[in-house]
Amino acid sequence: MLYWKITEKTSRLVLINVLSIPLFAACLGMFFWLAVSIGRLPDSFGINSPANFLPWLAGLVLLPVLHELVHGISMRSFGARPRYGFLWKALAFYATAPGFAFPRRRYLVVALSPLVVLSLLAVLLMALLPGTPWIGLIAFIAALNATGAIGDLWITGLVLRYPKDAYIVDERDGVRIFLPGEEAPAVSPG
Repeated sequence: MLYWKITEKTSRLVLINVLSIPLFAACLGMFFWLAVSIGRLPDSFGINSPANFLPWLAGLVLLPVLHELVHGISMRSFGARPRYGFLWKALAFYATAPGFAFPRRRYLVVALSPLVVLSLLAVLLMALLPGTPWIGLIAFIAALNATGAIGDLWITGLVLRYPKDAYIVDERDGVRIFLPGEEAPAVSPG
């Protein structure tokens, strides 16, 4: 069994956060390009009045909760019972399924589901709400979500190093990886 914790080293947390800066710039550019192409981004959008500030604030507050909820829904679809919380050491929300072992392929779905689902939802909303002031907010929140998935991408890269028949137990601050021949707890079917 291998155990990888995101909070094990402060340098790891710093590196992940530093890497998120160019990722945010790239994602912001991509989602604003989509906002112009699909959503017909209006000339005026953003926080130009107190009334416009509330949706932006709500988006910022709800995004991490929604991101983790998508992880949890994905976990539940594979038979796990997700638990949610806040990890103070990393200043991050989390969803986890204590003691539940996912086959590697299913764990990859769990890890990447918020990035994929919420990005596709943002593009769909842009297509449904073209030319409205919502387009800028949707693009910004989508870029933040994609950037916030840096930990998910990091863990995905780590998990992909191991055999296809490995099992992954999600922890609130990392993963335990069970290699073929090792007994994993609460192993899910196929």
